[in-house]
Amino acid sequence: MTATKRARYTVTCMNVGIAILLAAITVFALVLSIFGASWLNQRNTERVVEQLGQRLDQRIDSLEKRFDQRLDGVDQRLDRMERQLEAIFKPIIPK
Repeated sequence: MTATKRARYTVTCMNVGIAILLAAITVFALVLSIFGASWLNQRNTERVVEQLGQRLDQRIDSLEKRFDQRLDGVDQRLDRMERQLEAIFKPIIPK
């Protein structure tokens, strides 16, 4: 037998049940790989969202500190202005 005849013989003599079984195994492996990939993608997405949440918390904390510093500066200025105004406009009790 030549190689061509052997190839034809193998293809034509393959049992239909075996072919269906091989196709089912292939589809099952494909479905498993798709679910595995989506599970890994979901875990990666959760990790990225968690990192973004941490960065956002850090950013909010830094902005809050800066805002508090500015408010403290404004309070100091207002206190200084009040003292200056009190020094200029001292209430005098008329006699």
